[in-house]
Amino acid sequence: MNLRLSLSILAFTAASCGISDSQWEKVRIQLAEVKKSDQRYRPQMDSVGRIEGWGSKAVETLWEKQKAIDSANLIAVDRIITKCGYPPKSKVGELSDIPFVVIQHADDSTLITYYEVIVGAGKNGDLKMKDVAQFQDRALMMQKLPQEFGTQVWIDFKEDKITGKRYDSLYLWKVRDFVSFARDFKEDKITGKRYDSRYLWKV
Repeated sequence: MNLRLSLSILAFTAASCGISDSQWEKVRIQLAEVKKSDQRYRPQMDSVGRIEGWGSKAVETLWEKQKAIDSANLIAVDRIITKCGYPPKSKVGELSDIPFVVIQHADDSTLITYYEVIVGAGKNGDLKMKDVAQFQDRALMMQKLPQEFGTQVWIDFKEDKITGKRYDSLYLWKVRDFVSFARDFKEDKITGKRYDSRYLWKV
């Protein structure tokens, strides 16, 4: 996406831009079609992958078909967002999460382009904040930046120099501010001793 389009998207993050009810109805119809096509080949890929393997020719063929649909869906979603902002629940109901799903299926640069749009939709209550938190962290990690909520991990594949066996290590991707991790002070009912538990604050 070019800079002009990116700026256009960011400029239309408001919930509504004077769109009439009849126009919103058309948006709902479009989103329903996108929702259906988004799952056109994915269930089949899952079934075939479990039987023939994820690297099989059959899965590859299905994936190519689904990618073509995903590209068309992204264009449709982009047009909607550019015209009227992120579709709010007040106008499209539960279909408000469909643009988010489509964007999640796109490449890294697309996720970064829509970063502010998705965050804004979360703040407006049109997306679940737990989903937005994961999206934010994923987009930040893609840019090698510290995450905000601690939802993303990094897998490092290594090989034992002696045995030659490959293994993987799981790491929590660096978090910008560990103050985001809340401390809950409790008291042991038997000993009366106070202790604190640290955990990721709910999002």
